[in-house]
Amino acid sequence: MIEDSDRSENPTRQRILDGARDAVALHGVSKLGMADVCRCAGMSRGTLYRYFGSREELLLELSRCEAERFRDRVLEAARSAPTPEARLHVLLEQSTRQVQEHPALQRLLESDPGRVLRALREQFGTIREEIHEILAPVLEATAPVRSGVVEVDQLVDWFTRILVTAYIIPDPDPEKMLEGLSAMHRMLSLGGAPDVIDSALKGQEKA
Repeated sequence: MIEDSDRSENPTRQRILDGARDAVALHGVSKLGMADVCRCAGMSRGTLYRYFGSREELLLELSRCEAERFRDRVLEAARSAPTPEARLHVLLEQSTRQVQEHPALQRLLESDPGRVLRALREQFGTIREEIHEILAPVLEATAPVRSGVVEVDQLVDWFTRILVTAYIIPDPDPEKMLEGLSAMHRMLSLGGAPDVIDSALKGQEKA
């Protein structure tokens, strides 16, 4: 087997994973065979098995890599946004569109969600940290944070979990999901001025 240190910069290994992604998009997971991967990757079974000893090992690594690729594309797009306020919109937009436009992700989610969930659980801490870098400056300006009702870290955790849910349970209409997620941010930013929140809290205390 290939050592972990060789994973990210081995062209043959990446070619296998690219072939596996194409094979999953064509055949799904349940009927996928190593021969299908060999055909899509354009290499022999001997080479394939030198890198991945079993179908299970290959599919688990493919799920991990695709989740990582999804994360990287979304975060890269968000970081390129011109203003902090635009980052959230781009983050939400890319999260909803990536799944819809990626046939292998669609197949993985439909036919073997367990693998995808396992990969997401393993990477959740890293995903949350990277989203924190992007969203914290935006969320710090929202009324609930400024009023002390909620902490930035709590909101980032909340948004991260929502984005993961949007990934594993995509809406058939990406625009509809994007509108809903954007509305939640508007609610945080505009719908709860500090004095309104303070009044609500005082009302709860009296009750």
